[in-house]
Amino acid sequence: MLDNAGCRATFFVLGFLAEKNPALIRRVSNCGHELAVHGYYHRRVFEMSRKEFEGDLKRSIDVVEAVSGEKVYGFRAPEWSIRGGAQWSLELIRKAGLKYDSSMVPLIRMGERSYKRLPHTIETRYGVLHEFPLTTYRCLWENIPYTGGLPMRIMPYWYIVESIKRLNKNGSPAVVYIHPWEFDDARPAIELPFVRRFMHYFNVKSTRPKVEGLLNHFKFVPVREVLGI
Repeated sequence: MLDNAGCRATFFVLGFLAEKNPALIRRVSNCGHELAVHGYYHRRVFEMSRKEFEGDLKRSIDVVEAVSGEKVYGFRAPEWSIRGGAQWSLELIRKAGLKYDSSMVPLIRMGERSYKRLPHTIETRYGVLHEFPLTTYRCLWENIPYTGGLPMRIMPYWYIVESIKRLNKNGSPAVVYIHPWEFDDARPAIELPFVRRFMHYFNVKSTRPKVEGLLNHFKFVPVREVLGI
């Protein structure tokens, strides 16, 4: 899909996956996409100590860089888990030599309502960290996501397009995110609690046509190119 659209993206990959399937990671890199990290074992940040997180992050960076021969600049926390008092992790992300993070969501339960809605910078002891939060729109007193996962599958396609156009017109990029399993017709049916099952599988067949449409409507680039790295 990305090749057909002449588009390159950022792939946030697990260190564990890079170690077990290095050929896949090299293929992503050889196609011109950016590699960033998603942790080593997909552990939520707020469930780790500072020492555990620092070790997990370093391990994931080391293996992805070793496999790809490419410098890693970005991080996305599993399940948007820089919340619940885990904001200390931002300093460790910058300390590890990364330039940007894409883990903060301005939502009441998944993240923190007080988080900023648009890309911004965060000052740390180790330098400036660029934050690319989940893209949302403001509805009354809440922020509503619409550019990935279940929210994108629920939202009408025309609304997604018009919302991104408004965002771009105001000078801000949109962060569109997808998971590989959302395109896999042969994925196994995993027994999950009702809420989790709904989040993972509801209207999943709409992902491909919506993403293909967005790739035709807009220009997408890896995060590092937005930053000029």
